[in-house]
Amino acid sequence: MKIITDSTADLSAESYEKHGIGVVPLTLRLGGRTWRDFFDIDPDAYYALLRGSKDFPTTSQPSPEAFIDAFAPFVEKGEPILSIHISSKLSGTYQSANLARGRFPGARIEVVDSLQASLGLGIIILLCAEKASGGTPFEEVADFALDLTGRVRTYFSVDSLEYLHRGGRIGKAQAFLGTLMRIKPLLKVTEGEIQPIEKIRTSVKLLNRLVELVEEAAAFDARLRLSVAESDNSDVMTGLVERLLRVPGVSLVHRCKLGGVITSHAGPGVLAITFVGER
Repeated sequence: MKIITDSTADLSAESYEKHGIGVVPLTLRLGGRTWRDFFDIDPDAYYALLRGSKDFPTTSQPSPEAFIDAFAPFVEKGEPILSIHISSKLSGTYQSANLARGRFPGARIEVVDSLQASLGLGIIILLCAEKASGGTPFEEVADFALDLTGRVRTYFSVDSLEYLHRGGRIGKAQAFLGTLMRIKPLLKVTEGEIQPIEKIRTSVKLLNRLVELVEEAAAFDARLRLSVAESDNSDVMTGLVERLLRVPGVSLVHRCKLGGVITSHAGPGVLAITFVGER
């Protein structure tokens, strides 16, 4: 089988190559310039441009034609395709993939709305790739992907809600706007949308709370699979990862840097964790 995703999974080139995962990029625009997310500009370079620009970034989903081009070689070989994408409530990417599937009526193509973004989407992709590499049949891997969409939990914090607000992705976190004087908002991706959880006053308390969330989840699951994401705050994340991996039963699936699309909507300075119990 072939697993295909989009660039908002924020996986590294090494991960895509290791697992044979196909990726269709979204597009970034900033200050009159355009890039394909991850393909034309790496995250660190984009962070620097974003922090130094007075312009507000915009993004756009891949076209159905881009997915047709991604699907066609595997359809021709008769290989089933599992296409897993960013939440349909955050992007039209899932709809583009669905439209492309309609061009291949006789093919085995399952398009899945992850109800996640970034590392939440990435952990679903990687866990499905593990299943596939172990010889699990296509239908079972597709069912596993759908099961994960309801179980993966993603928490994150941003330096400012302005990016989410101006980009139209703020969701229920709108309630936090105008109240964030030196407060770190703790947010969660719930049923594909961004939901406010807590207002936390300091960075130290935020990190402690993220550890508590993992500890609480680990108390109910003997094994907890974890992924983490950062933007331009690697030192902070390194310390957090060390603490998270001391929680019994927790193992790290992936550590990533947020790509240009996610950073365009969340802003620089994001910290994020995602985890799921292993059944």
